[in-house]
Amino acid sequence: MGSYFSVQYMLDSLPTLASYLPVTVFITLVSGVIGIFLGMLLAVVRVRKVPVLNLLTRIFISFIRSTPFLVQLFVVYFGVPELLQKLGVDVDSLPPMLFILVIFVLHVGAYGAEILRASIQSVAPGEKEAAASLGMTTCQIYRRVILPQAFVLSIPPLLNEIISTLKSTALIFNVGIVDMMRQADLMGGNSQRYLELYVDAAILYGVLIFALTVAGRLTEKHFNVEERARKVQVRSVAVNG
Repeated sequence: MGSYFSVQYMLDSLPTLASYLPVTVFITLVSGVIGIFLGMLLAVVRVRKVPVLNLLTRIFISFIRSTPFLVQLFVVYFGVPELLQKLGVDVDSLPPMLFILVIFVLHVGAYGAEILRASIQSVAPGEKEAAASLGMTTCQIYRRVILPQAFVLSIPPLLNEIISTLKSTALIFNVGIVDMMRQADLMGGNSQRYLELYVDAAILYGVLIFALTVAGRLTEKHFNVEERARKVQVRSVAVNG
């Protein structure tokens, strides 16, 4: 067992791989925050059925949801810089991480848009009518009444999307970004101890996902998501008869 799997090497390598966690956390948090904001805008476009924009949004969401993430990563990381170069943009001055963040933001935005759209539509129409009767504009109704409720109701599925994003960061080593998985691959090439290093990576990803899950549960508890969802369902049934 010692020659096949070295526990000591696994333990010794864990701190080295853990030092690359900031890259993974940075991509997850930045793409999560910006992606959810983008998803909220796209969801409003879908719900309001804004001419032209609604069609473009549907095409974009359909493309993101129907193609493998790795393909999207290659298209943005390798294809977009080439296109920008032909347009006269100095691509060499742009950090590679920028293109990584772009595809992750677009990915979270597309999936988040569908999650938030369903939550927006679950808010009882009577609430919108009541806000309108108080003289609120459409923008104010969405900003003060609908979107806050929709966001709270979306916390569980949005948390799942953030966790999925965290897992997807393991694919960025395919484009040469040195993150935890890339470092594990490099160290494995030198030591020929890939199994121990991949077990280390699995442990570190597990710790991050556990931390995100706990944070999500605390957020749900703080906003009392289940109770709010039940009240929305009751109001919706009452309005629809």
